[in-house]
Amino acid sequence: MKTCRILVNTPLSHGGIGDLYNFKLTPSLTLGCGSWGGNSVSENVGVKHLLNIKTVAERRENMLWFRTPEKVYIKKGCLPVALSELKDIMGKKKVFIVTDTFLYNNGYTKSITDKLDEMGITHTTFYNVAPDPTLACAKEGAAQMVSFAPDCQKRTKPTIWRYC
Repeated sequence: MKTCRILVNTPLSHGGIGDLYNFKLTPSLTLGCGSWGGNSVSENVGVKHLLNIKTVAERRENMLWFRTPEKVYIKKGCLPVALSELKDIMGKKKVFIVTDTFLYNNGYTKSITDKLDEMGITHTTFYNVAPDPTLACAKEGAAQMVSFAPDCQKRTKPTIWRYC
């Protein structure tokens, strides 16, 4: 078969490009180069691109992760359930809310703060978050959080905080 890239267990439209499913495969705009291909690559074309070398690439996921809470509440009407569980099951008494200026000024956080007031949970809101927050913005919020000292604030490294 006249081909320079053989992709195993990979969606063709993404796998041929490289990186998404084959993070050790040099990106190509089509399925290989070589004298058979007559196509282009994402790097400077050199002598190696004229060689007809078959590359077999099996699908390998470039594993990424992010940490999520144990429970995530979604759907209309979940807020009272989530907040009551915060107090009754988790036993929290102080809450630090982070939002942006638009949501705060338009009253989108009011339903949360009203419910927290009703439940007797002390809270404060940091709402000086810009659409593309800077490190200075994060430091300002972290300083305000430290001074408020909400429940379940755990410092894991000098500048990294983890929340329950």
